Amino acid sequence: MDEITNRKNIIRMIGTDHSLASAEVRSAFSLPADVKEAVVSLARAKLGASGVVLLATCNRTELWASFDDVEPPARSIVGMGAPNPDDPMLRVMCEMHMVDPEEYAQYFVCRSGDKAVSHLFRVACGLRSAIVAEDQIVSQVKQAIAYSREIGVADSVLEVLFRQAVTAAKQVKSGVRFTRAYATAIDQAVELIGESGLDLKDATCMVIGNGEYGRLAATTLAERGAEVLVTVRQYTHGAVTVPRGCTGVPYADRYEYIDRCQVIMSATTSPHYTLERESFVECHEPGRELLLFDLAIPCDIDPEIGKLPGCHLRDIDSFSTQVGLENTQAIAAAQKLLDSGMEEFWDWLLRRQAHKSARPPFGAMFPLFFDISDKHAVFVGGGTIALRRVRTLLPFVGDITVYAPEFSPELERFAMDGAITLVPMKYEPKVLEGADLVFACTNDRDLNDEICDECRRRHILVNVCSDRFKCDFHFPGVVMKENMVVGVSAGGKDHRRVKQLRARIERLMDEEDV
Repeated sequence: MDEITNRKNIIRMIGTDHSLASAEVRSAFSLPADVKEAVVSLARAKLGASGVVLLATCNRTELWASFDDVEPPARSIVGMGAPNPDDPMLRVMCEMHMVDPEEYAQYFVCRSGDKAVSHLFRVACGLRSAIVAEDQIVSQVKQAIAYSREIGVADSVLEVLFRQAVTAAKQVKSGVRFTRAYATAIDQAVELIGESGLDLKDATCMVIGNGEYGRLAATTLAERGAEVLVTVRQYTHGAVTVPRGCTGVPYADRYEYIDRCQVIMSATTSPHYTLERESFVECHEPGRELLLFDLAIPCDIDPEIGKLPGCHLRDIDSFSTQVGLENTQAIAAAQKLLDSGMEEFWDWLLRRQAHKSARPPFGAMFPLFFDISDKHAVFVGGGTIALRRVRTLLPFVGDITVYAPEFSPELERFAMDGAITLVPMKYEPKVLEGADLVFACTNDRDLNDEICDECRRRHILVNVCSDRFKCDFHFPGVVMKENMVVGVSAGGKDHRRVKQLRARIERLMDEEDV
């Protein structure tokens, strides 16, 4: 496959952001949590993609797709530009959110290949954010790929791409200093509060929302000396974290606290308004000064409230910073780090393709004596045993994925060479989906047994390192020279003797030039 064509075809994305669409328009592309998994999975199926990732933040909504070893949609743009209403990526994006492609095409841009990769790296380090180099985006990029992995729609190309982008972003964050860098919308809101003449030490603030961004808002205000009320939904199961120095109040009673407050911030993922005009006017003294900050997409606060006397409403698009001449050198330094990370990604992809194409058409025969050159092997465990078996299996199997919280340095080197895929996560049964062979290689016997039982239910051949009697097949000592393969096994016993015999056979094959 031609390298340039492959770059443009293998990775594609479509997205809108704060520079292309208003907060009101972007609100149409916010998915409720209870339908997100089904919708994203359906998007992958409709595109025929190897993997998909949905990156959705206050500033942007982007759908990423990898077409590794599959043909991308023919009409999708190659390069970069505005999509036509019949573009497959646009149609899938709009179908996901139940809106008309004809109406929303003007707000989107498509990217592929180098342009797509460059965009993601710049997004991850905040160079495409409304607030330059803002601090939240890198974790949001990381969470996006983690979610796709969790629901089983990520592939190795997107895994490595997003991981490299996050790594490069962290290098930028630690090594490059921007003027006013790492400010969030909350920091800017605090600055606007000060400019209004209100001293937070004398203020009562209510934060609606107890998610990550809501807790950050509450903590920031409390650190500035404000009395902070945080809404808590009474139906929430389990422990609810109210930031230190803040007071929890029932979400259902939020209107009762309005005239006690000088500042209200709302940051939820609710598809409905958290403050509606009709209920608000019943509780708010006409003309009383109140600062309201809507930090959500879709919007939390009814825009009509901002038109009431004394009410000053800012939405998420009110917060931005200009790059400025003072940041020119910082951006140049950041770009060098990003370029290095992007080069590593493309090198990995090329090595991976070379590794695949180097195999014979039907592959060598593993000593189980059936062809596994087009099979998918899954390893659970990233230690010494997994390393030994991966090393032996590499010349025979088509695809190897290793799942573990941590990996040995040797496995990481195999991954950097494109020979295997590493997925940093604890075992869950869904990692077995699509596996032809499974190797349970953890140091937890109970976990290995659990993996074995699940493989039996799914009719997947399994090798259990901690119990030879539970193995569907034993892992032999292997000697291979050119197309000759010899396997030595003692039925899972007497490993020392197997090792000695394997060495003798290897010497014999060398001496006789088999």
